[in-house]
Amino acid sequence: MLNRAAVLFAFEQIGGADRALEMARDYALERRAFGRQIGSFQALKHMLADMYVAATLARSNAYFAAWALSTDAAELPQAAAAARISATQAFQLCSRNNIQVHGGMGFTWDSDCHLYYRRSNLLAINLGSILSWEDRLIDQLRSPIRA
Repeated sequence: MLNRAAVLFAFEQIGGADRALEMARDYALERRAFGRQIGSFQALKHMLADMYVAATLARSNAYFAAWALSTDAAELPQAAAAARISATQAFQLCSRNNIQVHGGMGFTWDSDCHLYYRRSNLLAINLGSILSWEDRLIDQLRSPIRA
């Protein structure tokens, strides 16, 4: 049951990571500093690229876990743990970097950045911490897959 819930939680986390990435991208294109968009600065480009890569990797792991869940495959425990870990990391990275892109504005009530950050922290500890899921994944990788 825990593996099935982990797959669903992973998709919620991916949705949050995608939205945080969109918010950061939109703000980077809108905000201007020193006469140009802040999105044109290399540091922000790299930050946004890292967010995109993390969210895409998490989505790929979640799709594999969803397949394992829908077919009741033997790989479900391993796939669910991998999806849970990557989705947790992606959502936390994207929500943190979203606040960084927004600068001081990200900490105020005028922006919703802090809501995504809080949600990422809540989902990170629901169903067990990321460390417990990493331990589960390691245990699954050490044992052979049972058909």
